[in-house]
Amino acid sequence: MQYTIVLEPDDCGGFTARCVELPGTFCQGANKGEALDRLREAIGQVQQAQQADLHRTIQSLTSEIIRIEVADAA
Repeated sequence: MQYTIVLEPDDCGGFTARCVELPGTFCQGANKGEALDRLREAIGQVQQAQQADLHRTIQSLTSEIIRIEVADAA
C-alpha cells in the first residue's frame, strides 16, 4: 500500500514527516531517512491497530461486514 508523505525541514533542525491519509501520524528525525523510517514504523502500528479493531468487529455476532468503493478525490 502506498501513502502520501509530506517531508519538511524542522525549524529546530532535522525533518518532520507526516502521512496525509492517516491524520495525526507524524514523526521527526535527524535526517530525511530517519524521519521516514520512524514514520513507516508508526504507519505499521496504525495498520496493526486497525486490523485488531476489524477483527474484534468481525467477531461480534451483530455486526455486518460490507465493502464499499470510494472514488479517488483527484
